[in-house]
Amino acid sequence: MTNTRSAWFNVGAKLSSMWIAFAAIAVFILLFAGSGHAASPLAGTSIGNQASATYVDGSAVLRTVSSNVVSTIVQQVAALTITQSLSKTAAAGTQVSYPVTLTNTGNGTDSFALTSSNTGGFTFPGGAVTLYADANGDGVADNTTPITNTGSLASGAVFRFVAIGNVPTTATNAQANALVITATSAFAGTVLASVTDTTTITSNAVINVNKTMSAVSGLSGSGPYTVTLSYNNTGNIAATGVTLTDALPVGMTYVPTSGLWSVTGATALTDATLDTQGTSPTIDYSVTTNTVKAIISTVAAGQSGTVSFKVNIDASLAAAPLNNTATFAYNDGAAAIPAVNTNTFVFTVNQTASLSSNSTTGAPVTVATAAQGSTVAFVNVFTNTGNATDSFDIAIGTSSFPAGSSFALYKADGVTPLVDTNGNGIPDTGPVTGILTAANNTYNVVLKVTLPAGVTGGPYSVTKTATSKFDPTKTVTGTDTLTVIAANTVDLKNVATASATVTINDAGLGAGAFAAPVIVTNLTNPGTTTRFTLNVTNPSTSTGDTFNVAASTDATFAALALPAGWTVVFRDSITGTVITNTGIIASNASVSVFADVTVPAGQAAIPAGQPITFRVLSPSTGSADRITDAVIVNTVRSVIVTPTNVGQVVPGGSVIYTHTITNAGNVAENTATSTVALTLGNTQLGYSTVVYLDANNNNIIDAGDVAINTAADLGALAAGATKQLLVKVTATSGVGIGVVNTTTLTATTAGVVNTVAAPATVSTTDTTTAISGNIVLLKEQALDANCDGVADTAYGVATITTGAIPTACISYRITATNNGSANVLSLVLSDATPASTSYLATVPAATVPTSTISAPANGAAGTVTATIGTLTPSASVVLTFGVKINP
Repeated sequence: MTNTRSAWFNVGAKLSSMWIAFAAIAVFILLFAGSGHAASPLAGTSIGNQASATYVDGSAVLRTVSSNVVSTIVQQVAALTITQSLSKTAAAGTQVSYPVTLTNTGNGTDSFALTSSNTGGFTFPGGAVTLYADANGDGVADNTTPITNTGSLASGAVFRFVAIGNVPTTATNAQANALVITATSAFAGTVLASVTDTTTITSNAVINVNKTMSAVSGLSGSGPYTVTLSYNNTGNIAATGVTLTDALPVGMTYVPTSGLWSVTGATALTDATLDTQGTSPTIDYSVTTNTVKAIISTVAAGQSGTVSFKVNIDASLAAAPLNNTATFAYNDGAAAIPAVNTNTFVFTVNQTASLSSNSTTGAPVTVATAAQGSTVAFVNVFTNTGNATDSFDIAIGTSSFPAGSSFALYKADGVTPLVDTNGNGIPDTGPVTGILTAANNTYNVVLKVTLPAGVTGGPYSVTKTATSKFDPTKTVTGTDTLTVIAANTVDLKNVATASATVTINDAGLGAGAFAAPVIVTNLTNPGTTTRFTLNVTNPSTSTGDTFNVAASTDATFAALALPAGWTVVFRDSITGTVITNTGIIASNASVSVFADVTVPAGQAAIPAGQPITFRVLSPSTGSADRITDAVIVNTVRSVIVTPTNVGQVVPGGSVIYTHTITNAGNVAENTATSTVALTLGNTQLGYSTVVYLDANNNNIIDAGDVAINTAADLGALAAGATKQLLVKVTATSGVGIGVVNTTTLTATTAGVVNTVAAPATVSTTDTTTAISGNIVLLKEQALDANCDGVADTAYGVATITTGAIPTACISYRITATNNGSANVLSLVLSDATPASTSYLATVPAATVPTSTISAPANGAAGTVTATIGTLTPSASVVLTFGVKINP
């Protein structure tokens, strides 16, 4: 008994090193738990997602639009495991010790109350045993302070302790005791687990063996570390043939001739089989296929000792625990005792972060060419070369792309926006398996760059940096390069009409070329309109383009200027609709446009002709062409306001429309005897308008332009005079996409001049559509707790904060509405399963009305795609599907 107590209290000598080890393993557990359980999201994880749609709008422009982001907060679920059940023999009046390992397998931080009870032929004094912490898992208490609780444990964290009971001196041979140790969750008191250890009384030898290592964790490829098997005999007689066997786990390799025995001291043991060493007692120590075996001839009652050896940790190991349990067997003086497990010692291979990319410097992702105003996509492949699951923040860095370029990050499908899954506000890949743990260790991030109009040349490049979530010091920066932005061209020509007196074909001038001589001359009278027919050709062989049309007497178009009172209105040659843009012209295609030139009444004769230069200019690419025609004016009280305009505006932005107000009569207006008042009206809330007098006729609101609030601000209108007006239409940021506003500019003339009453009120309109694409997406979500494919609650955009536990499901509903005034074509809705979820096929993805659906297999991750096709104005389509939160 004296030797037993001595062995027990000698544990105190280890306290300092054990607490240091405990601190080290606690830190590692917190870190390792976050990566090792990436598949099952931790409590508090935000599962966020965003849908997207692609479509072709009424102008044949391919557009992309994104929905709002919806988020679900994963709720906590309690769970635990507790091991291991052991059977031991003990002598009456001695102590018996059982190692216990508890793991928090729930998805959130928890603590566990520890209790014990025992029954049988004998019971421990007081009906219980005492529990002590065993941080390093060597089966020996770290100190003499009893515990009743694990303390706070992160998800995946492990807590080790020992249960020590004093066997009563009254216990008799062969009596048995069943010790039940129970752990109960503090988060959920109904969640508990137990382990049962059995103690049988013997009057013979009792061997106990504990296993430990010189460290609890280390890097892959590190070592050597010392493994120590400590044995003692707490029985009443000597034990013989004490056999210690330690089969090292994969990843741990024995260091040859490193064995030591406490009896023979510093003399190294040989590894050869059947090589008896020592004198009395002796040891037969051997190593075969990474298994260490030591047979000690005799261990006297009360005697203790150690067998130790060294191991190295293999290189290229995944971050994971290496569990090692030795066994021991012996003859207790009466019979052979079968092999019994020691405590399980866990050496943890620490996580290291590492990553690479196909776009690293020296190997950029390159796109050869792109059209002006187009969107170019770069596919960046990031590889987790670390040894455990990690996620990587993706940040866009320096760029040499021209001003006006916009950048957006998408998931591997190229249509679902990349979102923040780890809560730090930066888009990231979500969990990516380490290169040593699975084959799917890469993640594709698509960077889309939308190019501005009017810019050519190159090369242009942009960098991206991926940063490890586990170890932010580990980053990789890659470069995406666009070799050249190709210039687009356009060719503008005249088409001869019956009203033309002179026709010169400019076919030889070509795209972008300009001929100063007059091409076509038309004859007309004052107060009439003459028409020029223009042909616009897009010579591009690869992309369609649109072109704004304009006219000016300034052939260089340094300013948009026309003779006083003159206006030019462009019309679609087929429908007669007033236009300011040709609409999409496919590659190698042409359209015809009417340019209607109105000469004011009272205009003096111009026998030599008034030159007017027409221009077409792409707002996307900047390509342009010009021709010069002329009007010969051969040699009434009214006010005219022209033209009507159609344009688009981004919410929060503004658009400026050009108008002219003309006195087409033969007397002055807005003088002492008459007034011309301008008023503005809008059909939609959220729009505001101001009309300016464009003093310098440059189509720009600048310092010399005055807002017209009174007739005096407009100034006098001489007979035949024309003034240019700029109507600025501003949309508030809250204006809905697709909302169409009509601004009416009205000119009201009052007063009598020379007994003649004022002419009728005249007006013109500017039609403005708020755009970000015509399609508006709304994404909503609802909880589906039992995963039957039916939403448990009403759909909404609010964050789900209740019931979203691992194995529960979320139902998504995406509504796409065409808020435009024209059909959209080739509409495709796309949404991807968020990180930490998989597709639920209990009720497959579907749309109303029905469309073609593409979705991942049940339980797999991927993109859900609905091919809608055409969606008419004001129509909607609804896509629903479900995902399951990873268990």
